[in-house]
Amino acid sequence: MKSSQAYKVVGRPEARLDGEDKVTGKAVYTVDVELSGLTHGKILRSPYAHARIKRIDGRKAEALPGVYAVITRDDQRGLGMFGAAYKDQTIVAIDKVRYVGDPVAAVAAVDEATAEEALNLIDVEYDELPAVTSIEEALAPDAPLVHDSSFSGGEMMGQHYEAPKEFAGSNLCYRFSYAKGNIEAGFKKADHIFEDTFRFPRVQHFSMEPHATVAHVDGNHITLWAGTQEPFTLREHLSEIFHLPLNKIRIIVPYLGGAYGGKLAVKTEPLAVALSWKAKRPVRLAHSIEESFKTVTRHPARVQIKTGVTKDGKLVARQCLIYMETGAYADAGPRVTQKAGYRCFGPYRIPHVKTDAYTVYTNTVPAGAYRGFGTLQVTWAYESQMDIIAEKLAMDPLEFRLKNLLKKGELYTPGDTPVDCDLKEGLLRAAKEIGWNKKDNKPNRGKGLACCMKDGGGTYKVASAAVKMNSDGSIILLTGTVEIGQGARTALSQIVAEELAVPLNRITVAELDTHVTPYDVNTNASSSTVVMGLSVQRAAQDLKRQLLRHGARVLKAIPDRLRLKHGRIEGNKGQGISFESLMHKIFSSKAGEIVGRGAYQDVKSKKAALGSPTTFWEISWGGAEVEVDRDTGEITLIKYVSLADVGQAIHPVLCEGQDEGGVMNALGHSLLEEMVYRDGQLLNPNLVDYRVPTFSDLPMGFATILVENHNGPGPFGAKGTGEGGLLPVAPAIGNALYKATGVRLYQLPLTPERVWQALQAKNRS
Repeated sequence: MKSSQAYKVVGRPEARLDGEDKVTGKAVYTVDVELSGLTHGKILRSPYAHARIKRIDGRKAEALPGVYAVITRDDQRGLGMFGAAYKDQTIVAIDKVRYVGDPVAAVAAVDEATAEEALNLIDVEYDELPAVTSIEEALAPDAPLVHDSSFSGGEMMGQHYEAPKEFAGSNLCYRFSYAKGNIEAGFKKADHIFEDTFRFPRVQHFSMEPHATVAHVDGNHITLWAGTQEPFTLREHLSEIFHLPLNKIRIIVPYLGGAYGGKLAVKTEPLAVALSWKAKRPVRLAHSIEESFKTVTRHPARVQIKTGVTKDGKLVARQCLIYMETGAYADAGPRVTQKAGYRCFGPYRIPHVKTDAYTVYTNTVPAGAYRGFGTLQVTWAYESQMDIIAEKLAMDPLEFRLKNLLKKGELYTPGDTPVDCDLKEGLLRAAKEIGWNKKDNKPNRGKGLACCMKDGGGTYKVASAAVKMNSDGSIILLTGTVEIGQGARTALSQIVAEELAVPLNRITVAELDTHVTPYDVNTNASSSTVVMGLSVQRAAQDLKRQLLRHGARVLKAIPDRLRLKHGRIEGNKGQGISFESLMHKIFSSKAGEIVGRGAYQDVKSKKAALGSPTTFWEISWGGAEVEVDRDTGEITLIKYVSLADVGQAIHPVLCEGQDEGGVMNALGHSLLEEMVYRDGQLLNPNLVDYRVPTFSDLPMGFATILVENHNGPGPFGAKGTGEGGLLPVAPAIGNALYKATGVRLYQLPLTPERVWQALQAKNRS
């Protein structure tokens, strides 16, 4: 396989295609869309965590001058329900509200001030009910039910999700179970058994751009400008809600100011459509930061992990019991739970495993997809416990991991894709970079390692792309991948440029529009470079074949003896013709176009635990060095090293940026971030009380290393990246904290208060 040095465009730090627009302010986001007669939408949200709606009256609001529409539960009649996995949501609450922030009504008005005034005129009478706002409360005997009845299962990403019948009358809504070997026999073979419980906090995506939609309903045609990661799936949901065929629904996606999974599935887009339908005008529904906090979060989790090991340090059995708190509505909860349950064994050779993972409803903000998708919760648990076990066995944590790591080509589970990289090579590199074997005599300092993996590319993906050559030889790429800041437009264009032997500036990426853009199921799971990348590459290759066939006819040559070079078709005897001239020859004028098409579809398999073998394994290694202030409990991150297995970096600077951004994202839930509830109320849904990492939180030493072994299934040996960098951060820091202080914490984030309290407790013992 070629090295990146053999490529002309791939592997080069080309200028981002969207860079100039973004840095100059010319880039158009959803909130920048202007339409004639545009009105402004606002949502009335529940002040209660759980309450029945006894009465709602919007007539005073409707009578306010400047108000064009008021949506209440009366407008839900005839509309379908929605949800990523289960259809358990309505555009506004009907019978009762299920969390503080649940939409109760909405208004469209001439301006935001009028809309806000109208919300205050909507009269709602509630009958408050007992609420459950934690996993423990929701699972307690005779706990109040978030949903009075269960919902039929639904399909998400090619898989059907269903709540077991025995969950009726409880707050459980899904269970994933998996077993390999014989767990009881495995524990009997163990010389030592470790049982620990770890907790992961509720955190918010905190995208720079909150959720926003502009809706225009014209008769039975719906047009949306939406900040969404999956426009085609959103179109399908809207089709079901409003009982319209897909060709009556058009979704246009401008730039997104970040997403991290929070703009997957359906959020408040149907409410924007309902407002526009009733107002007979276009409506902009743009959230504040606080409203986005009350729209979607990451799943808080409780992970109980039981591991059996022999006295010489070989893992023999692991059993996990996982509870994922999905909030008031399921959203992507069942799928996130499934992924957590499947990924909890880690990158290790364990002959006997068993997992049971549950999704739990509570009266809190719904939890959905978030970068890492169920993996962060379990990597925090299993990589922390690996150090706990190593200490008990008096083994070096590095050596303990090396003894148990899966080898390249080994199976994670039967039926899935074999491990596609050298796990030991990466871990040893991480240890070397962090100075693992160098003794540091400075007090209160410690180092920690972590090695993590997740199935990448999505469980089941369908994607397609088109590459169009214009009459002047310039190229337009049509792709359903959403540009959310990750640089997908640039990387995918590099693939086209490499295949067609043209400079990158000859390629333009068309605006994503479901009426004309080829289908892509969604932008998630670190899949764009591999899944859409293969679709784009195949489309470019299809166009290339057509060009060579036409070129052979014009040049009177054999196609196999022609090649593309510098925007031309050239032969072995000095023959040649530019793309522009060829197009003129083909169409006998300055007209016409040639379109290449490509597609990708995963293969389903009953042998695979999740229904399809993983597209690739996203593997990452992390090393942390910390210093702890014993008087305050504050952790200073002296150094962090991140290694990412990327196969082939299509754009190395973008890959490094993805990995660095992932680490910084993970520093949030590791050290700072936690959404705090009290009596059902969310206390910190704002920029002041909820702290995210800033430049001041950067590690003093920070290195990202791209591991390029050309071992991926994507174009030129590429693998996906973007999520892996998050996975090792929390356990690596937690393990380093223990080395520095002897304090082991089981709950994130590792705030100064928690660390200080643990130090005080240790001093008293």
